[in-house]
Amino acid sequence: MSVKGDPEKAIEELKNEFLGEFQHMQRHVHKLMDDLTAISGYAQIVQFKLERPAVELEKIIHTVGTAMLVLRSWIARLKELERRCA
Repeated sequence: MSVKGDPEKAIEELKNEFLGEFQHMQRHVHKLMDDLTAISGYAQIVQFKLERPAVELEKIIHTVGTAMLVLRSWIARLKELERRCA
């Protein structure tokens, strides 16, 4: 890619490369979100089957919930960035 030859073409190529990487990262973030949702659900099921509260499971549920909030924020930011670059 030569900026000297055609700067508009170079910018367009960079933009396309960025959008491709962005979409790739977005798919991985969604996969991680799906995995965290499953982990949270399984931990909640186990927690309700125990006769007494399990501190470790409560920590798992809390940590996964926090991670999901962070990921939702990242997804929103990525979508906004994609919208601005498209």
